[in-house]
Amino acid sequence: MTQDFNNKNGSISKEGLDIDPKRIIYQATRYWYLIALSILTGLTVAFLINRYATRIYSINASIIIKETQEASGGELLYNNPLVKFYRNYLNEIYIIRSIPLIQRSVQQKGFDKTFFRIGNFLTTESYKTLPFSIDIIKNEQDKVLDFNFDLINNDKFSLSYFQDGEKITEEKKFGEEITVEDVVFKLNVNKDLSDTSIGGSFAFSYKTPFDVARSYAGRLQAEWAEEGAGVINLSIRGANSNKEIDFLNGLIENYQQYDLEKKNVTATNTIEFINDQLNNISDSLSKAERQLEVFKNKNIVTDLNSEALRLYQKVEGFEVQKSELIIRASYYNYLINYINNNTELDKVILPSSVGITDQILIELVSEIIKIQTDIKMLTRSDKLENPFVADGRKRINVLKGDILESIDNQKSVDKIKLDFLGKNIKEIEKQLSTLPLAERQFINIKRNYALLESLYVFLLQKRAEAGISKASNTSDIVVVNPPIANGPISPSTSRNYFLGLSIGLTLPFIFFVMLELSNTRVQSREDVERITTIPFIGGVGHKRLDINLEVLSKPKSAISESFRALRSNLNYFLQGKEKGVFLITSSISGEGKTFTSINLASVFALSGKKTLIVGADMRKPKIFADFNLDNSIGLSNYLAGLATLEEITRTTDYPNLNLISGGPVPPNPSELILSDRMSDFLSKVKENYDFIFIDSPPLALVTDAFVLSGMVDHTLFIVRQNYTPKPLLRTIDDFYKDGKIKNISLVLNDIYKSGPGYGYGYSYGYGYHYGYGYGTSKNNGGGYYE
Repeated sequence: MTQDFNNKNGSISKEGLDIDPKRIIYQATRYWYLIALSILTGLTVAFLINRYATRIYSINASIIIKETQEASGGELLYNNPLVKFYRNYLNEIYIIRSIPLIQRSVQQKGFDKTFFRIGNFLTTESYKTLPFSIDIIKNEQDKVLDFNFDLINNDKFSLSYFQDGEKITEEKKFGEEITVEDVVFKLNVNKDLSDTSIGGSFAFSYKTPFDVARSYAGRLQAEWAEEGAGVINLSIRGANSNKEIDFLNGLIENYQQYDLEKKNVTATNTIEFINDQLNNISDSLSKAERQLEVFKNKNIVTDLNSEALRLYQKVEGFEVQKSELIIRASYYNYLINYINNNTELDKVILPSSVGITDQILIELVSEIIKIQTDIKMLTRSDKLENPFVADGRKRINVLKGDILESIDNQKSVDKIKLDFLGKNIKEIEKQLSTLPLAERQFINIKRNYALLESLYVFLLQKRAEAGISKASNTSDIVVVNPPIANGPISPSTSRNYFLGLSIGLTLPFIFFVMLELSNTRVQSREDVERITTIPFIGGVGHKRLDINLEVLSKPKSAISESFRALRSNLNYFLQGKEKGVFLITSSISGEGKTFTSINLASVFALSGKKTLIVGADMRKPKIFADFNLDNSIGLSNYLAGLATLEEITRTTDYPNLNLISGGPVPPNPSELILSDRMSDFLSKVKENYDFIFIDSPPLALVTDAFVLSGMVDHTLFIVRQNYTPKPLLRTIDDFYKDGKIKNISLVLNDIYKSGPGYGYGYSYGYGYHYGYGYGTSKNNGGGYYE
């Protein structure tokens, strides 16, 4: 053994966790089969997950929203577009993920009805792969429907469902009407069933389109490809890639249809409005035409002279202009009344439909139509308030004010024009009053007919323009990348195998660490050096004899050699002195302080040094029994003044080795240790002996050892492997740090070589106690220590 008394701690932290990495590694090598089993278990779990977990696919698509609309047929006929949209691209995300739009796709694709195939371990959705279909004939309350069915043959099946908490099983025929809780349906078979299907188990589920749409809305992802671009990336995850592809295709188609409907809504409303106006004018025009024919038949005047014709043409031009202004005024009154009293602002007629060319007013009305159309779409069946709806309604209120202001300005301008035309018409009428009566009547009838005819032709032209615009409209939504599915994204087989391997490898080490942390007893020298800063002087191996005289009985044993090494190290502390007094103590009883005192004293005696063993543990004296002596007189007698030093000193059967036992148990051992007689005792024995070894009571339990430590040259503190509690060792270290104990070193006793080096055997028990009592204490390998 080397004379290395400094701690070489390989611990994590002296103040942190008590973990010895070398002991963890030793446990791993010793119980390698547990690690192998854990890894195998982890990989097996990963395999089962990869084998039976539902495959999840990611389906992706891209669409582009054209920023400008190409000129339609209607726009080519006149400069004022019948339909012009102002698209808020940020709101398109809300539109495409809206419940109403998704619900339309769900209903078209029949996603509210789902069939499942029930297997031994998994129940999987079957989409377009089973020869079944279902017709829901009656479901007035739109109830959810779930049932299982087992195929008996090509004609029959066994139906099972729960009603009022009770399972009901019935035998039914394909095509037969079935009633389950007010829901009437028929299960049809579309083709002959294969032999593999007969006897199979299946399930059916019906959920409301709204619930299904809400589920899809939660899974649908829509985001702009990049800021400022008109490209939207769509993605959705699901267990059936074909079904999710069909969903995205249907969603895009409905989005395109919605975009086109939004464009056509104004043209459709305009055509309906013009048709109503044409119906009204048609009767008046027919009446005026008949009046003109009757007049021509009754009167010779069928033509006008040049002067009358000039006046007629002039007044006719003014009246056409006046009629246009009257139509404009009528539209303004209609628009004011409509926006103030109607909520369906998407049905309002555009100004351009009646020939109004004011771009500001056209743009304002177009925007209010577009916003109202989007709001109606988002609130059609969406029970959740969309953020766009509230913003849109605020914007509509602002637009209403702008429209009313624009109308006031236009009405003021038109009034000036009407006043001017009225003045000119009156002047011409004065000139017409000089014509003959028949010519005047003819001119008036013809003026009325021409005015109505011009209005009729004007409305026909506008209806044709609206029809051409509607027919030539196309959606601004263009598919860039159609929906496609890549490989499954879940479960990730490589990731699961890696996690299975990692967890399988980690769990055993966590278990070893937990065992290490739960062990509260000193296991090795590394524990000693990690817990304390007290110098480590050496160790003593595990003894197998049931006696304490190990050195005297077997002087050539390994334990005897360890005590000789301790003797050499103690000489280092004496720094060349020929004599020395040593105190042997421990934290609790049973750690081997008496065993160490006897055998350490024995090696000194065998080397020719006069050696004395003092049994200072007067509470439970026992050291005399190992030498076959009695305890009738001892240290307690001397300290009490009842005996002399010569009377209490006993000669043993071994040369150079004497003994003073504790003597009869006194009522006040601590007071005797503190008395002057104790100092006097040590002074006298030092004169007669080279080395003195004092076996004292445990340091952590009574104060005797503290007192004695100040009277000796050096103190040996005994720590026993798999026995000494770590908390008590920390307490002794605190005493050392606080300077309450000086000149102390540690000895690790009862080293059991069951691991790498010494001291790595484990015995996780909690049988020790802190009370101060004595008796035989059996260790984990036989023998005993005191």
